[in-house]
Amino acid sequence: MQKDFVKFENVYKRYKMGEVTITAADGVSFSIDEGEFAVVVGLSGAGKTTVLNILGGIDSC
Repeated sequence: MQKDFVKFENVYKRYKMGEVTITAADGVSFSIDEGEFAVVVGLSGAGKTTVLNILGGIDSC
């Protein structure tokens, strides 16, 4: 049995712009096992870069 190398559970990221709140990631959950290859795909504005920035430690949730 492989261990989770990366695990996201119910991750949210919201940005506040004045009185408007933008939800960039809404309950994202996934795991990547050690040695696995993963691809992030989605429409423009879906939150792919936000999730990768959180994963890389550039941003926080």
